[in-house]
Amino acid sequence: MKKTLLLSITLLLSACSDPETALHIDLLENPLYAERFSETMVNTMVELEIYNDPLIEDETKRRIAEETKEKWLAVAKTARKKQREGSNGNFLTMNEYAAGEVLYVENKVHFSTLFETEPGPELHVFLTTVVDPRDVAFPDETALDLGIVVTPFGAQSYGVPEVEDPKLYRTVVLWDTKLERLYGFAQISN
Repeated sequence: MKKTLLLSITLLLSACSDPETALHIDLLENPLYAERFSETMVNTMVELEIYNDPLIEDETKRRIAEETKEKWLAVAKTARKKQREGSNGNFLTMNEYAAGEVLYVENKVHFSTLFETEPGPELHVFLTTVVDPRDVAFPDETALDLGIVVTPFGAQSYGVPEVEDPKLYRTVVLWDTKLERLYGFAQISN
């Protein structure tokens, strides 16, 4: 028993030290990524059955496929529930191309796997109470700078500092701080 537990812990720790595994684990904290990954995994396992893949003739592999399907169905359900708890919207292009879904939940802003924008010298993510950043001198006094855009393509997440009333923060803005240029924004709501 002790040997098995020690081996399991060693394997888990070695998996977490792998940068790709660690990145995947971090991405699974993003409900938009978790939902897409989970649903794709479930579809892959279901297709094994639908197309009578010879792989599932092996009882061990059939069981693995079934357990995998059940595990990721649960993850997808949890991800969808978390999305319903938050505020979401879609980026609108302004001066530069920006597209993709955004979610604000539990002091984090998450971008979907389909997020895309043009790169910029200092492209930052802001969260603000202003509905339309074109209506004010941006960044306004309520704007929270969440940091530089990690990558102009794909899923990513940003921590949000504690605020008194998170529901007042209704817009996620892509703003280049060097160029002072609005790339795009997403109005978010429940």
